[in-house]
Order: sequence, then C-alpha cells, then structure tokens
Amino acid sequence: MILVKPQLIVNQQTANETIRIWQQGDRRWLDFNDGLVQSEINLAQAELLTSPLNRAMLAGMIFEEPPKRVLLVGTGGGATARYFSHRFPDVKGEAVEISESVASMAINYFEFPEGKNWTLIHDDIRHYIHHCTHCYDLILIDIAIDKITPEWIIGHDFLSQCRTLLRPLGHVALNLLVNDSNEFMHYLAAIRREFSRQTVCLSIPNYRNSVILAFNNAPLYPTISPAHLAQLEQNWAIEFKVFYQQMLIDNPKNSGVF
Repeated sequence: MILVKPQLIVNQQTANETIRIWQQGDRRWLDFNDGLVQSEINLAQAELLTSPLNRAMLAGMIFEEPPKRVLLVGTGGGATARYFSHRFPDVKGEAVEISESVASMAINYFEFPEGKNWTLIHDDIRHYIHHCTHCYDLILIDIAIDKITPEWIIGHDFLSQCRTLLRPLGHVALNLLVNDSNEFMHYLAAIRREFSRQTVCLSIPNYRNSVILAFNNAPLYPTISPAHLAQLEQNWAIEFKVFYQQMLIDNPKNSGVF
C-alpha cells in the first residue's frame, strides 16, 4: 500500500495568524501552524465526523432529543455544520466565526453548507449572543487562544447569556483546553455555578481537551440503556457507548447529571 504524503494546499498569512490547509487522500484539515488540527473533514463522506473531538462535542445527544437548531461558536472549517447538513438536513443552524479569513476557508475548502439551513456569520460571539433572536437546542463552544480556552468563556456574562438562548431541554457543549487540573476545576466550577450543577464531564483519551456538557434543565433521559445507545450509534455514526462509559468514569455519583 502506497501512502500519500500530506500536501499543503493553502498557506495564508494574516495580520494575526497563519492559516494552513492540508490534504492527504480524502482527508482535509486546517491548522494555524501550531500543531493543533482545528477542523477536519473526509471529502468523500460528508455524513461522517472525522475528528474524535467533534464527535465528543455531540455526546450530549445521549441525554436529549436531536436538536432542531444549533449554534456553532468558533467555526473553524465548519465540519459539524457539514455533518448536520448531510445526516440531519432538517436541522437549522448558525456558525459564528470572528476570523473573516477562516470563515472564507470554511466555505471555499471545507464545504460549509451556506444557504442549506445554515448561516455563517462573521462576528465576535460576545456581540452575537447579545443581539441573537434565535433559541437553540444545542450550543457548541470551541474557542482557544494560544492553545488555551480564554477566561471570558466561563464568565458570568457570557455563560448566562448562552443559557438564556437555550430552549428548556437545550444544552451547551464546551471544549476546554487548560493548563492543569487546578485550572480545569476552576473552569468546571464556574460552569456548574451558571447551570445549576446540571453538568457532565467527558475526557478524551490522547487529547488535552475535556468536554463539559451543561444542561439548561434536568436531561430528558437521565437513565441510559444499552438499547438507547445502540440506536443512537446507528442514527449518528458516533461512538456513544464509548463516550458514556468514559462519562461513568469521569463523573462521580451526585456530581451533576449522574
């Protein structure tokens, strides 16, 4: 078997960042020249999410019904929007991206489904949420600055405003990148405060990232059966059984949803 070497197909220097797009066979990904893959797609299989982190961000579907409207905070290449557009075409969504260059890359190189129930918005999310007129079932927050989740993400103003945008059975999924366990507990405590302790932690093996799920109210499905997980895996093509087993390890009893 001949391995195809990764090819650099875009190398763009902006005032604030270097944006690179690579391709290896059907795999295409974006990075900022910092060693971290920011977004990734399989060109031949739009109905699948290639990145384990993108899949983990949807682990809250274990506890809730499929969303009708989704907000992506920090779009990157927009792989999750592309996935929803192909696997769940009735889902509507907005993706907010502060970098105009990255937003352009999402459309031109990552098949962002602009106009197919999805809108890509060039804005600062802190401005957007204060003027948003939509309500969401799912808000996915994936923002890092210099490989760290910014402190304002867990500020009262931002989190409380996000919660006001949620429907009663909606939830927020946050991708956290922090320096150490003490900093993680600081971030988790702030999220739990804002969401009345209705939270679930999910660590991701081989990644620095941790996903925090924060629910507006008690989840619809507090008790999870193997049959429920099997049906979800069939519908979503996501390893929900693996994620649920990791949640049982990561979340002591009476620590939130568990």
